[in-house]
Amino acid sequence: MKRENISKLKDFLFCISLTLISAGMALYPAEVSSAVKESVMRCLNILIPSLFAFMVSTSMLVNSGCIRNLTKPFQWIPLVLFRMPESIFSVFLISTFAGYPVGIKTLSDMLDRGDIDAKTAEKAACFCYCGGPAFYSGAIGLTVFGSAKVGTLIFLSILLSNLIVAFITCRFSELAVKNSIHAHKNESLLVGGITSAGKSMGVICMTVVFFSAIMAVLKASGASDWIRRIFGLSGNESVILSAFFEITSLSELQGTPYRLLPLICAVCSFGGVCIIMQLFALKSDKLSLFRFIKLRPFAALLSALFCKILQPHLIDESVTAVSYSRSFVKVNNLSASICLILMIFLLNYKKGLVFSDRV
Repeated sequence: MKRENISKLKDFLFCISLTLISAGMALYPAEVSSAVKESVMRCLNILIPSLFAFMVSTSMLVNSGCIRNLTKPFQWIPLVLFRMPESIFSVFLISTFAGYPVGIKTLSDMLDRGDIDAKTAEKAACFCYCGGPAFYSGAIGLTVFGSAKVGTLIFLSILLSNLIVAFITCRFSELAVKNSIHAHKNESLLVGGITSAGKSMGVICMTVVFFSAIMAVLKASGASDWIRRIFGLSGNESVILSAFFEITSLSELQGTPYRLLPLICAVCSFGGVCIIMQLFALKSDKLSLFRFIKLRPFAALLSALFCKILQPHLIDESVTAVSYSRSFVKVNNLSASICLILMIFLLNYKKGLVFSDRV
């Protein structure tokens, strides 16, 4: 009976939340419209150019069966230090440099193809998760602090925390990889990789747009200011709180808040609710993210600790850039991204026609 009451309470709160969000979007159409436009431009100019190519290449690596050969020269590292299978180590490397959703997406592809089992994918998901050095240096280091070294500091701190999580996960439990490798025919690799990555990018971008609209409602209604006053948060601290929901909010930080770097690093390691929702949308139905959600706060705390330790050795706070752009959205990638979207649409359309002809 108690479980039924809890379930009913959850459903009630969920309905209330959706009602309030919908009402807010109706009451503040100008603010929501502005936030949606900005988030769409962010997707076209930043997310698609930085993520799409990696997602296509990783999809082709998995589907061709080449992913297990990627780390042959370094096979002693995962086996001796971590007891980690080579193919999982390959996914770890890819996810470390490619961006947040790529690791979970790659593990899901391997799971769906039968290369790994559900337990292995669940465990590997805990440490195959990172924003990548390009995002940290560009969106935070250069945009906020005017220094790429800050982005390097954040990246190294998160990498070290992921290595600790990987060591604990692999040493105290076994990750199993099947010997058989399933591969697509070469002629379908490119089209399959592009269409798969295109669909994934669509999910990612639409999630960012929706969360941007919600954040706009919270700001316009005064809810964010109310929370800020209740907890006595400064302007930058409230931005970091917003980043726990949507990570790109960090670009709104003012000045050079070096004292907040460990907290910024923790937020980057966590990734934000928006990123986690993207993972749920992109993951395989067979993959559970329960263990990932349990361990990610621990990884975030480790990242903050490593950042605190490394900061005095890597960052000279007295040296700042003379001039740097604080604009997070650039327009030089717009036309290329639009052409890319049209190409993906045509490939899907052509694929559908071929299927219809065969049927």
